[in-house]
Amino acid sequence: MSLIVRDKYFYKTVLAIAVPIALQNMVTSAVGMLDTIMLGQLGEVAMSASSLANQVGFIFMMINFGLTSGAGILTSQYWGREDADSIRKVMSLTYRISMGIALVFAVGATFFPGMLMRIFTKDEAIIHEGIRYLRYCGVIYLSNAFTITTTSILRTVGTVKIALYSTIASLMVNVFFNYCLIFGKFGMPQMGVAGAALATMIARLVEFAIITVFLFRVDRKIGFRVKDFWRRVDMATIKLFMKYGVPVLCNELFWSLGNSMSAVVLGRIGAEAVAANSICDIVFQMTSFFIWGAANAASVMTGNTIGAGEKEKAREQSKTFIVISLGLGIIASLMILGLRGFMVDFYNVADSTKEIAYSIMNLMCFVCIFQAMGNINMFGTLRGGGDSRFVLICDVGAMWGLSVPLGFLSGLVFHWPIWVVYLCLRSSEIFTCIAGLVRLCGTRWIVDVTREKKQGPSDLAEERK
Repeated sequence: MSLIVRDKYFYKTVLAIAVPIALQNMVTSAVGMLDTIMLGQLGEVAMSASSLANQVGFIFMMINFGLTSGAGILTSQYWGREDADSIRKVMSLTYRISMGIALVFAVGATFFPGMLMRIFTKDEAIIHEGIRYLRYCGVIYLSNAFTITTTSILRTVGTVKIALYSTIASLMVNVFFNYCLIFGKFGMPQMGVAGAALATMIARLVEFAIITVFLFRVDRKIGFRVKDFWRRVDMATIKLFMKYGVPVLCNELFWSLGNSMSAVVLGRIGAEAVAANSICDIVFQMTSFFIWGAANAASVMTGNTIGAGEKEKAREQSKTFIVISLGLGIIASLMILGLRGFMVDFYNVADSTKEIAYSIMNLMCFVCIFQAMGNINMFGTLRGGGDSRFVLICDVGAMWGLSVPLGFLSGLVFHWPIWVVYLCLRSSEIFTCIAGLVRLCGTRWIVDVTREKKQGPSDLAEERK
């Protein structure tokens, strides 16, 4: 088995999946950056309030990401096996769960925003602004539940461009209404932090409308229709989802809660630390979009290959994705070095906040190489291969066994410098990278999660010719 796949079709497929997803992530990061820049004009309090309020949305997004990634393990392998009906069953089940989760978060953000904000900070000024932001988030969570589920499952069957197009449309709407509602332009009210939330809500509804029309009017691969929302899902499909999908859901839930503990640590240190970390997060997102694109490509292609019964080919592809991940990590590191001064000067924040941001970015250059290799391997290859339980144990164990306790000790007990606290909070990235590489050396990660079915040729066969 060679270290590098030499088949040109492999690389064409990687690019066909990874590039639209990378561009979508780039556009999403641009939205976040513009949000932060505009709110940064209002000072650290507004920026910190938005950042901490978005931690609630971040937890929701990661739970949804886990849910749809778990569903994607099944749907990608069903796509390799040419089984459209099973894909529709998994979609139906995923929609029901995701909307239920969204409803819980919507109730919390609408009726208990103060309680949620006090988890992250004691600063009453930040809490007050955060409450104004959260009250608009209920609708955002509900629309995102449908959008994320749809685009994630479409991605597993090779339909990736619609997510990019809808995100671009959402970006344009978001930027326009951000400018109008934050600063009170074109006759609209000046709403500050609340204006940013309202602009996001409007943009997400536009995205929801585009995805809905595409799913029911344009898509021909899956053939999902309104009646499929209420179709009966057989117990065999539910058991498969519980076995392979629930570990991914739990993975993202406990990881996102652990990551939010980072926000708690920084929030207790002060507004400057939160603002600096917000700036750094945007820079990392802008330099790592191809990493997540490659991770998605690894997950989809690994699942499709195993579903088609080509396990040895999946092993060969996994080695190639490791080489790709190392290269992307180095590129991201160099981009952070090149962009850090330019990006930090964009923000209207205190010099002390800028100094903290610089110190964090210096460490990001080192950590992001491990993040690239870990993310593409763990959440791409291993998860796509059906090894969701190992990824759960490794990722959550490292987060709660290393990052969270070290972060609390370094930041809130010993009061070490911010850059040391940041390194402690990111220690899990290094561990999971190494553990994932060791796991990949064997064959236990290759799991065909689909079951054989006694049925005629699927209606996917004709579509894929």
